[in-house]
Amino acid sequence: MTMGTDQRSRPVVVAVDGSDRSTGAVRYAINEARIRRSGVHMVHVVPAPLPENGLWPAQAGDITYLERAGRWAVTREVTTARSAAPELEIEPVLALGPRVAQLVAAGAAGGLLVLGRETRHGFERLVARATTAEVTARAQVPVAVVPAGWRDGGHDRIVVGIKTFASAGELLTRALSVASCRHATVRVVHAVEVADLAADLGTVDSSAGESVTEATRLLEMVVHDWSVVYPGVAVETSVVLGRPDEVLVAAAADADLLMVARHHRGLGHIARLGRTPRAILGVCDTPVEVVPLRWRTSGVPIVLESDGEILTT
Repeated sequence: MTMGTDQRSRPVVVAVDGSDRSTGAVRYAINEARIRRSGVHMVHVVPAPLPENGLWPAQAGDITYLERAGRWAVTREVTTARSAAPELEIEPVLALGPRVAQLVAAGAAGGLLVLGRETRHGFERLVARATTAEVTARAQVPVAVVPAGWRDGGHDRIVVGIKTFASAGELLTRALSVASCRHATVRVVHAVEVADLAADLGTVDSSAGESVTEATRLLEMVVHDWSVVYPGVAVETSVVLGRPDEVLVAAAADADLLMVARHHRGLGHIARLGRTPRAILGVCDTPVEVVPLRWRTSGVPIVLESDGEILTT
């Protein structure tokens, strides 16, 4: 399978806010655009909140000021990025309105949406983390959340966290396709959470051991079925006892990317993003890509895919 021209031409969309928090995200977006041979859209959102009475003012002087400041911020970011990557088409996008909705809308035009991981403390950090989680939960495309200080580590390894075997195919398809483009190896990890482990004794009970054995068998079977489509990608599997978020963060410590899935949930669901991705996004020092699942299958279909996106089944 080869990447199609249409998919590669879809830009990488990166959110910028004029601060150092965007630095790693911009570097990552440029790196991804080079791999994909695509352009970059740099998006700055002017939040434009409603006044206390819920009505827009007759003269939006404050909004005009915010727009000017936003336009200056995104122009500065684009100028810097173009200097670093003159071979890429890098375009500014200034959006006005609710931050979550505007970032989701901007991301829909691209093949990947990149967000910087929040580094501030206190209330601002909580608000920013909530925004990141909401965007990731609603986005129509994969979302990569990147630490501010990110630089390409050159590990050539991608870690993939598998929650359920029945819906693993779509995430594995994307991970193996991305690994093929990056010439990277893939480590597929499944965490088995056992509440009554005798950790202080360094032992596990028989039920825990049986769970690991069965999970290992199922994981190897699923991974084998999908990895045959990408014979050039080296794949290893690992079943680890522990909380999924802690297991995956530890596994990704020497990787370039951690990939997890966002499972099928309606917009009304109270946990659209899921506990594990939400926990990972706040602490992982490795870029985390959250992939929204679109389809289900119990076996390996004949697919036409492009850069991990399923086009037909």
